[in-house]
Amino acid sequence: MATKGGLKASKDSRKSHSSLNEDEEAIANEKEGSLAWKVLHISQVRTLLELNVDQVHLKMADLLNLKDHAVNLQDAAVLDYYVAGLWWAKEQSFTLQQISGFITALSILLENIREKQMSLVDNLKELKKMLVGIGHENPEVTGGLDFFNTDQAKLLTDYITKSLFQHYKLYQYMFSLEQDEMVIGTELSVEVAPPADIPFPPPLDEGMQEAVYLEHVAPPPPPPEKEEEKEAPSGEDEKVFTEEEVEDILEGVTTDELKEVISSVVNEMLGSLSADVGAKLKEREAQYLAKISKMQKIAE
Repeated sequence: MATKGGLKASKDSRKSHSSLNEDEEAIANEKEGSLAWKVLHISQVRTLLELNVDQVHLKMADLLNLKDHAVNLQDAAVLDYYVAGLWWAKEQSFTLQQISGFITALSILLENIREKQMSLVDNLKELKKMLVGIGHENPEVTGGLDFFNTDQAKLLTDYITKSLFQHYKLYQYMFSLEQDEMVIGTELSVEVAPPADIPFPPPLDEGMQEAVYLEHVAPPPPPPEKEEEKEAPSGEDEKVFTEEEVEDILEGVTTDELKEVISSVVNEMLGSLSADVGAKLKEREAQYLAKISKMQKIAE
C-alpha cells in the first residue's frame, strides 16, 4: 500500500514531467526567431500568473537566480524591473506567449545596458528591430514579437519608454558602479547584578526622598582642615640697641654717607609708592573710558 508521502512524491514527479513536456512542445512549435520561451518557459509563466505580488517577487528571484536581492541593491533593482514588467503584462491580459516574449524583450534591453554599455539611441534601435513584423499576417522579416498586434505594440513601447528609457542614465550609473560593502556593528555593555547576598538594587519599599536621606542618613561631610597659623615672631629675638651703641655707630659715619643712605631709602619708598599710584590711576582711567564708551552707545 502506498503511503501519503509516496503519493505526493509521485504526483510532484508527474507534474514536473508534464511541465517539462509542455515546455519542450511549446519551444518546438514556436517558429524560428521568436522571442517567446527564451527567458521564461510556458509552465513558469503559468505558475507566476497564479501568484500574488509578493509570491511573484520570490519566485522570480529564484527563476532569475537573483539570490542576493535582499542585500545587493543592483539585484534588487533588476528583480523589481522584471516583477513590475510581468505584473503589467498580466494586467494587460496578454497571452502566455506574449508575456514570455515581453519578458525576453525586457531582458535584451537591460543586458544591452549592463553587458554592452549600449547608448540610449542604439538601444532604441534594438527595440525598433524587435517590433518589425507586427501588424502583418505572414511577415517575411520579423523581430520576434510579431505575435503582438499594433495596439499592444504601442502599449508595450509606451511602458518600456516610461520604465526604462526615461531612467536610462540611472540604469547606466547602477551597472557601472559597484556597491560599497557596509559592516555595521553594535557594542552592548551589560551590567551584571552582584550576588544574591547583596541586595541590588535596594527594595523599592526602602526608598526615601533625597532630602530626607541627605538630612538623616548620609554621613556628614568632613570638616575643613584648619591652616596652621603662622606664629608671629616674638620680641625676644629682636635686638634692642642702647643710646650709647647708637652713638658709637653714628660716630663712624660721615654726613655725606648719612645723606646718601637716607636718600636711597626715601627713593626706594617713593618708587614703590609711585608704581602703586600709577597702577591705580591707569585702572581708574580704564573705568572712566568704559563708562564714556557705554554712554556714547546709549546716545547713538
